[in-house]
Amino acid sequence: MPELFAASLTPFTTPTGAVDHAWIPRHLRWLEANGVDGVVPCGTTGEGPSLGLDERKAVIDTVLAHRGGLRVIAGTGCVALPETIAATRYALERGADAALVLPPYYFKNPADAGLIAFYRAVCDALPPGGKIMLYHIPPISQIAIPVAVLEALLASHPTAIYGVKDSGGDGEHTAMLIARFPQLNIFTGGAPLLGRALADGAAGGIFALTNAFPRELRAILDAHQAGGQVAAAQRHVTALADTLKQHGAVPSLKAVVPALADLPPTAPRAPLVPLDAGAAEALLAHMRAV
Repeated sequence: MPELFAASLTPFTTPTGAVDHAWIPRHLRWLEANGVDGVVPCGTTGEGPSLGLDERKAVIDTVLAHRGGLRVIAGTGCVALPETIAATRYALERGADAALVLPPYYFKNPADAGLIAFYRAVCDALPPGGKIMLYHIPPISQIAIPVAVLEALLASHPTAIYGVKDSGGDGEHTAMLIARFPQLNIFTGGAPLLGRALADGAAGGIFALTNAFPRELRAILDAHQAGGQVAAAQRHVTALADTLKQHGAVPSLKAVVPALADLPPTAPRAPLVPLDAGAAEALLAHMRAV
């Protein structure tokens, strides 16, 4: 059965402050109560690249300690290979279901051989039974994960590759991955593409929007399972997703999630900038109207 994940937020006390660990369990319980199957901490929405390695480990610890019935796929991709290995081993050894591994994103246009070497080194260092999900998000990382890289990794480490999160924004690309790699769990990272991805056979979706609107996204999965009105549920979600583009997903979500989930205020970390009070109020009113 397809699964709904939240690319979960990392709460900060201020834009240059520490992680607010007390905030996390309350958000997890709200997500679980509203139809979410799992969370992906320390990914893009979780501002993983803005966390130090020790901070990332601490966030993973907090999520795993308070996961309840939620599945956890921890974001562990870093620029440096040794830190990626350290974060990935840490998450898996402490009980994460899998690790979401971003490609090393500082040097652009890497050769396929370089990406293969990077991911093979991560796979070689996995604890017994450990699995990784590759993170294809070229609009942000500017590093695509080509099919040739997937094929090479499946040839050398067939049991270590759990799947792919496709956040490229191209439904055709997601459909191609689903058809070409039936042994992998292919998740869409684009909420406006969920209905199509499910029809194509996706394993589910991992979204920023789930932090604020889990029930609306759950409605798409439920309609798909029941043979119901997927298109109507999808239009609703797409309208909500479009509102996040005005000020950026992370600042926008941190402006509205506290009000929607009855949580304390929280901030994005610099260089992201929080919305001012007026913009936050207008955004919340618009999303509620949608």
